[in-house]
Amino acid sequence: MSCIPGIAKAITSTCDTQPVGGLEVVAYIWNRVDMAITYDGTDLNKVTGIVAVGAAVMYKFIGIKKSHNAGHDGNFPEDLADDFKHYFSMKGFESDTDSVANFDALADLCVAVEYKQKSTSGDGVFVGYGLKSGLYKTSDTRRANENNGTRSMELATKNGEGEPYSQYNILITDYATTKATLEALLS
Repeated sequence: MSCIPGIAKAITSTCDTQPVGGLEVVAYIWNRVDMAITYDGTDLNKVTGIVAVGAAVMYKFIGIKKSHNAGHDGNFPEDLADDFKHYFSMKGFESDTDSVANFDALADLCVAVEYKQKSTSGDGVFVGYGLKSGLYKTSDTRRANENNGTRSMELATKNGEGEPYSQYNILITDYATTKATLEALLS
């Protein structure tokens, strides 16, 4: 994000460039401090490398249909640089003791989602949220007689800790290398 406003490239929003909405059912979640992120030297919202710190790992979140969602909301104050609140929501189906403790403790996380819209270069397919400030619970609800007793959680950037970009595009060479990198960080 630049503190100097302006436009830097042409925008083409036509029938030919309209995206396909939605996310794939697999997301990758990790503790923010557990991964070292490398950003492109020119495009600071582009991630070109992710490496585990020590023996840390990522975790896979496997949902169904539209059980998770991701995005951002812009913040445009008069007296500070613009920033963005990142957002990730998910449904939890597991209710065993360890899973409940895991859900209860979620804080300072990052998530990478895979959009259904695929580009030939792989740019913009994998998107990271919370990479600079982390994501924290903003709501956590479960009602036994609603939604099959499913736990619904929302994670977002904390107020006053906005991210400098609306999203971080994760592109480690190409689509296949990016996917392989994320999968390798699971173990």
